[in-house]
Amino acid sequence: MSRLSLRSLLQKAEADHVHEFVAHWCEKDAPGQRRTAIAAAAAAMEDQEFVQRRITALPKKLQDLLELFFEDDGAVRSVKGLFDQVGDSFKSRFDLEATLAALQREAFLWPAKDNRWADDDSPCWGVPGELVECVQEYRQKSERQLQDLLTLQGFLDARYFRERKAASGAGKNGKNDKTKDRAADHARKIYKLYTMESSMRQRLAKLPEPLKVVVDDVLARHGGLSTWEELSEEVELGEGIDPEFVGKGLEEAMLGTVTSLDLARIGIQPMEQAVIIFHEIALHAIRERSESSIPEVGEELVAGGDFATNVGRFLRELQQSKVLFTADGKLFKASQKRIAGTLLPVPGGFLGPETLLEELYRFCLQRRLIDRRGERSLRPTPAGTEFDRSSLTDQSKMLLAHFVEDRSLPGEPYHQVRMRRVLLRLLRRAEPMLWQDAAVLPFLTRNAYLAQLDGKQTEEFFATRFQGGGYAPGESLQQMCWNLLIWIKKRLFPLGIVDLGLHQGRLVAMRLSQLGAELLDAEPAAKVGGTRSTLIVQPDFDVLLFPGDDMHDAVHLLDRFARRIKSDHVHQFHLERATVEAGLAEGLTIATILQELTDRARVPIPQNVRYSLEEWGPAKPS
Repeated sequence: MSRLSLRSLLQKAEADHVHEFVAHWCEKDAPGQRRTAIAAAAAAMEDQEFVQRRITALPKKLQDLLELFFEDDGAVRSVKGLFDQVGDSFKSRFDLEATLAALQREAFLWPAKDNRWADDDSPCWGVPGELVECVQEYRQKSERQLQDLLTLQGFLDARYFRERKAASGAGKNGKNDKTKDRAADHARKIYKLYTMESSMRQRLAKLPEPLKVVVDDVLARHGGLSTWEELSEEVELGEGIDPEFVGKGLEEAMLGTVTSLDLARIGIQPMEQAVIIFHEIALHAIRERSESSIPEVGEELVAGGDFATNVGRFLRELQQSKVLFTADGKLFKASQKRIAGTLLPVPGGFLGPETLLEELYRFCLQRRLIDRRGERSLRPTPAGTEFDRSSLTDQSKMLLAHFVEDRSLPGEPYHQVRMRRVLLRLLRRAEPMLWQDAAVLPFLTRNAYLAQLDGKQTEEFFATRFQGGGYAPGESLQQMCWNLLIWIKKRLFPLGIVDLGLHQGRLVAMRLSQLGAELLDAEPAAKVGGTRSTLIVQPDFDVLLFPGDDMHDAVHLLDRFARRIKSDHVHQFHLERATVEAGLAEGLTIATILQELTDRARVPIPQNVRYSLEEWGPAKPS
């Protein structure tokens, strides 16, 4: 036994100490009688929000020491034991004792003089058991809060099964263990029944019309998570349709709930009245809707492997000419403008030429593909030379890893980086070349991320920001999705992993590209199967490349030794001596170039082109 009740801690305390203790824990004037005052203080220790406010107001050093008393191995500790455990964090044992005294002055600790813990060699300190239980219960609830409120499984477990399991596990014999197992098995069966597609579809269809309108709006515009304020502005609600009515109707149908979401502690703007469609239901409904209503696409935007090609162009430019940078590490305007003019544009204008160059420059610096040398000039490193000669798949993988960790875009990096990894897992399961609404993937990603979020770890991360004061989360649940969509437009799309669909100039759809499918599955086009891209070499040195399943690989290769003239359904290149010599400088050979052209050619390569290519190669020894 390692806990003391408040009465045990105070029974030998002097009246002044008791008065000071009560003054800290009672926000209002404390009752006059000692017994009543202690009871009021004990009640305050069971107020979870008040307790958390008091703990977070403590200096970090005091918080860290107090944390040891909330661990499972006991709320009563000796000074000697504490010093053995955390002595490295203090200047001396006197420093530790001074910190314990400070916690006593804040009315969190009391000397434990009970004979069960008294130690002649070292004094003992204890935290009231009421306070320990309050803190532990709050933390357990905090860890489960998102799952309990956002998922049907958590909702069922919290409302119907968790207390029953706890009660059945309170006994000492095997009979209670069997009861607990039966309760857990029953919970699994109920959950499985409620998440059958036919069951979810039926419950959604049976909703009364007012509730159906609410659910449709929350799913379509917010992905299953909306504030009541936003909902009431978007939908005309009839008389009597209030949060209580909607919450009761959703809970009875096992579809969702209406409640407050305390998200500030995990770095997201809180929601006082959140309308929640459970994650499992939202996943089913959003996917079913996206399959039945494919958006109308008027213009297709396809980037292919152009971003990787642009990295190669940038590296070759540094190799061939002197590129200078300023004292703060930026490229000179003249160099920036000249190099940006050589880059392939990103369709749709999501990355302008100069912004595109900035991203290339940042990537090359962070991955050490270039080096800043004397006279403030830039040159490719051996890693840069190796990157330029590697396959499109390897280049794209490195770029994707870099962009997943990118912190230059809007949004809270802690959440955005983790959401991007979830999005890629969901994207990996998507059907390639099939259009879906542009908002579907961000909505599903956010919901899946929140449903599996480690609340304790996340809260500890953001606790350091709250420590300094002045921090307030700036990202709402809706903004998390829009910021993720920005990442898709400005990072995944330029990499060629997704294609974008526009309608009347507005982004309405996206799809997993063939390049994206191969990259995420780590399977090259040759293993996937299908038709190979073919080409025609014309006598005027133009090369027409016709589409196939490995189009992006063919385009990437031709970009190394030919100048691209047009990017459309059929790509057009032009062979020039300078471009061929640039390819040879990268490690290609004339034999490799001729072999690649011959293997893909629909008709024989003209003799004048073959002769010129051989002439442009290195001189043969006599």
